[in-house]
Amino acid sequence: MQPVQKCFAWDEPSGRDAHPTADRTNPDPLPVVSEVVLPELPVSEADDAGAAVPRLDDLPIAMPRRAAIDAGIFGLTDDGPIDPDSEEVEAITQEHAHEMIILQCDLHAATDAARTGCDPHTGRTPRTPESQAKLARTMESEAKRLTAAYSDAVAAYAEAFGDEAAARLDAWVRRVSADQITGTAAGYPPTHPWHYYHAGDDAVPTPVDQIPADLDAGGFLDDDLPKNRTKRVAALRERFERERQNLEADRQRYEAIVEHGAETLSRYDREIAHTSDAMARASALALKYRHVSLGLGRLQWIEEELRRLGDSTLFADSETTGATI
Repeated sequence: MQPVQKCFAWDEPSGRDAHPTADRTNPDPLPVVSEVVLPELPVSEADDAGAAVPRLDDLPIAMPRRAAIDAGIFGLTDDGPIDPDSEEVEAITQEHAHEMIILQCDLHAATDAARTGCDPHTGRTPRTPESQAKLARTMESEAKRLTAAYSDAVAAYAEAFGDEAAARLDAWVRRVSADQITGTAAGYPPTHPWHYYHAGDDAVPTPVDQIPADLDAGGFLDDDLPKNRTKRVAALRERFERERQNLEADRQRYEAIVEHGAETLSRYDREIAHTSDAMARASALALKYRHVSLGLGRLQWIEEELRRLGDSTLFADSETTGATI
C-alpha cells in the first residue's frame, strides 16, 4: 500500500494559529547556535536518580486526534487516511520536538544578542553606533520571526494531537532547550526558568540586592574601548553612567515581576511567547536575574578599570561599586 499524499507539514503555519503578519523573510537568519542533541536514555535507574535534566523517556507522547487522522493530516493512501501506529507517533513527536528545541535555542541567541549588543556571528560588539543599531534591529526582527515559527510549531502539533498534548510538549521542549543553553546537570540555577517554575525547583526568587555580579561580564568591553588613556577614561565614564541606568531599570523590573508575577508582563509574553502565566513569569524572572547580574559585573569591571587608570573621581563618595550603584 503506497501513500499518494502527505499532508502533515510541520514547517508550515497551522490554520488554527497562523501569524500572517510575522516577518518570515529575514535575509540573514541566525545559524543554529549549537548542535542540539536530544537527551539520551538513562543506562540504569541509578544513573537517572536525582537528575534534573529531562531524559528522552520523559518526552510526552500523545495519540493523534481522530479528527486529525480522518482529515488526512498524517497522509492519505488509496485506502484512505493514514492512522499512525505507536512507533510512528513516537518518531513524529521526537522529530517535531527536536525542531522546536532548535527554534528555542536560536530564539535565545537572538534575544541575548539584542540585549547585550554582541553579534552572535562574530562574538564581538560592532564598533560604530550605526552598526550597533543595525544589529539590534536585525536581532529583534529575528527574534520575532523565531517566536512566530515556534508558535506555529506548537499550533501544528495541537492540530494533530490536541491542545493539552501541545501544552505538555511545549513545556518539555522549553525545559530541554534551557538545559542545552545553560548546561544544567542537576538542579536549576537562578538564570534558568525552571528554577522558578512549579514543575522544576519552584524556588523563591533571590532578593534583588543579593543577586551576585557576573565577574566575566565586563571582559568583552575591553576590545571596544580606545587605547588612548584620555579617550579611554571618557568612554568608560560614559559607559558607566549608561550601565548604571540600565541596571536600575533591570532591578525595578525584576522586583515588579517578583511582586506582581505575570500581571506585570505584556499580553504577548503571556499568550504568544509562552503557553501559561506560570512559564511567562518564570522566564521573565530568569532573564531579569541574568540582566541584573550582567549589569553588576560590567559596572564592577568599569570601576576597576578606571581605578587602574588613576581616575577615581566618579567614586569619590563611595568605597565600593555596591555603594555607587
